[in-house]
Amino acid sequence: MSKIAILSDLHANLPALEAVLREVEVSGAEEIVFGGDLVGYAAQPKECVDWVRRLGGRSVLGNHDAFTRFLAVNTTAILPDSWPENPVWAAIDLANRELDEEALQWLWQRPMQLSLDGGAVLAHASLHAQGDWPYLNDERIAGPTLDLLREQGLSIGFFGHTHQQDLFFDDDAEGVPEWIDANRVFIPENAVCAMTVGSVGQPRDGGDYRASWAIWDPEERVVEQRRTAYPAILAAQSILQAGLPIESALRLLSLDQRREWLGLKP
Repeated sequence: MSKIAILSDLHANLPALEAVLREVEVSGAEEIVFGGDLVGYAAQPKECVDWVRRLGGRSVLGNHDAFTRFLAVNTTAILPDSWPENPVWAAIDLANRELDEEALQWLWQRPMQLSLDGGAVLAHASLHAQGDWPYLNDERIAGPTLDLLREQGLSIGFFGHTHQQDLFFDDDAEGVPEWIDANRVFIPENAVCAMTVGSVGQPRDGGDYRASWAIWDPEERVVEQRRTAYPAILAAQSILQAGLPIESALRLLSLDQRREWLGLKP
């Protein structure tokens, strides 16, 4: 069984995706899977979708991917007049204009979950209430997904959606995860765990603005959480050039990067 790179929430951030793919190439991972939300927020949805398809297209459906279908069916007429200033809907509209019909159909046909080697599964948000897209950001919300993992005889589920790296597990399971160091964790076969792998395109955890992703080694049963620096200012500039809200650009940048971008002295 080969190592699997797990990339989620690209959110049309091409500079971040390309930086991560360069690291994947030398990481030892032989397979890449995607946790959904290929589009949204940033300015290069077509390029990101094209990359995913060239790499085999193993992606689940994310909520922003599903939003493109909602907007294609209903048009922007259903949205409030302020929708062009809304970071979500402005970027979804951009994705619908940039992706051709064949690419949109491909995006909409992504499955809700994928089975992975080593008793693992990948879904965008959760295993429970999948159409509601819950955020697995605390033990209470993760509970129903842990229950489903246990019922299905799976030791770990990988998820995105929260844009954060977290690990939740069933204390009552026969096995529990064991941290090897700050970034690597051993997952016993008899454990029941839910891990959120973060976001390539728009991380939101703890002031670390680097792209976040993970590698699953089903043979050694080890997950490695990864962070990758990328030219975030370039991504921010492309967001503004595409006419998207500045909020989406600023969300990618640390305070120092914002000062550099705006030409301000510290």
